[in-house]
Amino acid sequence: MRQRGFTLIEILVAVSLLAVLGVLGYRGVAAASANAAHLSGEAGRWQDIALALARVGDDSRQAIAVAGRAADGRELPAWQLGGQPAQLTLTRAVAGGELRRLAYRCQAGGLELLLWPAYDAPAPRVSHRLLAGITGCEMSVLDHESRWLAVWPQRDGRTLPRALRLRLSLAEGGMIERIFDVAAAE
Repeated sequence: MRQRGFTLIEILVAVSLLAVLGVLGYRGVAAASANAAHLSGEAGRWQDIALALARVGDDSRQAIAVAGRAADGRELPAWQLGGQPAQLTLTRAVAGGELRRLAYRCQAGGLELLLWPAYDAPAPRVSHRLLAGITGCEMSVLDHESRWLAVWPQRDGRTLPRALRLRLSLAEGGMIERIFDVAAAE
């Protein structure tokens, strides 16, 4: 009488196939997890870029022609662009009719926001890093003759440009260019 069942070789082959499938499944799950983490980091990076650009856009659209003050008391232009590293300084209206003096500066591989305690205070008090991972930064403004200029003001210190152009070179490659209108420009 012959007994029915699996031989030792059949069981070893089945266990080996099951082990190979388990390893492949584990590697697939590990790769999917690594891709999800990478995509999450990329999404966070692009969200940071979008928030920084939205901040610059809001501030440039709400800029007004009100001068600031230097430490020696002389009047500074309402909108000032230039220098190395590039820096844009402006006065903007905020809620409640208040004025705020602020600046954006491209420095040390990032974009910084400088805030004055009052629009006519002589120097900024607070600095915030809005964006890191920037290898290059260029700011220019559109004048009333439709020319892009790297330095502003050109005439008096109370005139605002028509638009601001911001170009950022990213550390991971690529360049972002945004143009923001200046609502209060004449």
